[in-house]
Amino acid sequence: METKKISNITFWILKAHLVIWIANAVLFVIIALMGIDFGSIIYSSFFSKITLGETGIVLVVAGGLAFSDSALSSKTKEQLLKSEEKWSIEKLRTSEKKANKFIFLSLLLFIECIVIAFLGF
Repeated sequence: METKKISNITFWILKAHLVIWIANAVLFVIIALMGIDFGSIIYSSFFSKITLGETGIVLVVAGGLAFSDSALSSKTKEQLLKSEEKWSIEKLRTSEKKANKFIFLSLLLFIECIVIAFLGF
């Protein structure tokens, strides 16, 4: 059971990582069509900066997911929006499990950022 859960998380991370690299390829094509040469892109450390930015964005999303079902946000929704939805530890754990996937993805992106920076891209 545990290996199936790990393989599901790994598969999700690989799919999300593929989506990010497809977005990077589209961004690179757009920049190439604008007439900027490849040498100046490498000289400016463009790829490492983009990967570091993506890492930050993914970490912000993970934090938002983890915070969305916390006690503070649930109590705020109850008071401000007069919501009938009550806070529970199960909802918090579920949102934290979702956030863990994004944290692992950001860790992978950060490692890539460091490797890309050392390679000089």
